[in-house]
Amino acid sequence: MGIGRRTGAVRRGVLALVLALGLVTAGSTVPAGAAAAGAGGPAVGARGSAGAAATFTNPVATNRSDPHIISFGGRYYYTSTDGCQAGWLCVWESATLTGLGGATRHPVWQIPACPAPNCREVWAPEIHELGGQFYIYYTATDATEHANHRIFVLRSTTGAPTGPYVEADTGYPHGQLRESSDLFAIDLNVFTGPDGRLYATWSGWPTSAGGRQHLYIAPMSDPLHISGPRVQISAPERPWETVRYPVNEGPVGFVRNGTTFITYSASACWSDSYAVGLLTNTSGNLLDPAAWVKTGPHFKFHSGVRGTASFVPIQTLDGAETWFLVHANTNACDPGRVLRAQRLYWDPTGTPVLGYPVADGVPLPPPSGELGSTGTPNPYERGWGDAFGDAAIGDTVHGRRTGAWTVLSPTEARLTSFGGTTWTQLFRAANPNYETYTAAVDVQWVATGTTSAYPKYGMYASYADRNNYVAVFIDIKYRVLATFAVVQGVPAGWQNAPLPAGFVATSYHRLTVRKTGATYRFLLDGKQLQQRTFSGEFPVLLNGQVGLVTEDTKANYRNLAITDTW
Repeated sequence: MGIGRRTGAVRRGVLALVLALGLVTAGSTVPAGAAAAGAGGPAVGARGSAGAAATFTNPVATNRSDPHIISFGGRYYYTSTDGCQAGWLCVWESATLTGLGGATRHPVWQIPACPAPNCREVWAPEIHELGGQFYIYYTATDATEHANHRIFVLRSTTGAPTGPYVEADTGYPHGQLRESSDLFAIDLNVFTGPDGRLYATWSGWPTSAGGRQHLYIAPMSDPLHISGPRVQISAPERPWETVRYPVNEGPVGFVRNGTTFITYSASACWSDSYAVGLLTNTSGNLLDPAAWVKTGPHFKFHSGVRGTASFVPIQTLDGAETWFLVHANTNACDPGRVLRAQRLYWDPTGTPVLGYPVADGVPLPPPSGELGSTGTPNPYERGWGDAFGDAAIGDTVHGRRTGAWTVLSPTEARLTSFGGTTWTQLFRAANPNYETYTAAVDVQWVATGTTSAYPKYGMYASYADRNNYVAVFIDIKYRVLATFAVVQGVPAGWQNAPLPAGFVATSYHRLTVRKTGATYRFLLDGKQLQQRTFSGEFPVLLNGQVGLVTEDTKANYRNLAITDTW
């Protein structure tokens, strides 16, 4: 058995392609060495009134894994490694995304008996409509070696997505889709690039020796033929890609506004840390490895939802919204995995924003056109909004945007109200799943109110939810740079460092946080003033959103940047 794959009932191992603490009495900043005391704490937003609008909850289907979905003729059609009758591949048909669990199941192709090169471990089938014809690309092997996994293609004989299907005529036995290396290959995805050409992307071994799974891309002359050598575009090198085993797999390519994205699954599928990564290409040359920029993770466990990967985007039938499907683990890579649907947002730069996995049972607005919904606006269109984390666990009170903010751009905002002793906050609507990054913003004091004994202004270094966050403040009353954290519901206390001599609050100052896991370094105008490492049960302050936060202070912020993601 090869690395990361299982046989028998567990068909797919290394897989293809997303707080019950009350208000913390946060204390306040005081001169270094003095006892912390007093007021302050994260803001509580107004609770929305219960309305009559229909909602749905995740998961939307059980016993599903490695989903791929298309729409055709006003309906959705999807495929899955698991959930079909034994010995068959299925296509499921549904009128809605929220109804995928009750979709009509169509067995469309019977897996051949061994010996055959495609008789075992049939994984990650993907249904595609290309040139008016329907195809299913899938991974399979013979009964002997894990290294013999290859890609095969089925073709619908009826011109309908529900088949039946036969092995396509690729020029090779059993419809194998050959590429020149002829090495271990799984999880193939086909997409149309910005140049109008077809491309194939897949996960494979760099050599016959096996081991780490890399991502490759190659051009296609038509849906049944790869027409050029494979090009490696990603290898599992970053910490979030190597948990339990170094893996890149399950790539899915799509194009928006001329930019090409490939999402993929990283780390071992049997780990809680199975996550979604992202490759971005703005050059249009998809065969240039240097043109691909890697970021991530973009979706990882949160809210009790674990092993979330195998991402695929889908437009609603009315074209108004983009959603995505992932599967999540219930017991490692076993067939008990479940299917989840969430809204996909786009930040002002055109980057997809997935947020956090939403907990089981949390009500969500349905996709546009379903359950009476006419769609909901993108609350993050201007680059700012509420926190993702509290909403993901069904908390409609905490993590809300509060105060009178004037948003000038995705990198600039001004607070024009004092807010009293409760912290006033605004969250940057960007990927909250980065684990290592640098966040920086220029900040200027404007005015201090008269309510709080400890007025201050600063930023959230990371805000996962009200039980897990780190904040840094400039306190001009006591002339300290003050930091505070809540770790797994427990306040970690204040730590203070003197402000530099001659600090002028009316000037803009660069406030910077460098986060590496649970270690945070705090800098002011390029000089490090503090470093803190937090402890607790895994995961400890793994990720979170950057935000702006003040107490009884008006302030201006500009040039917010999140860089050095790793």
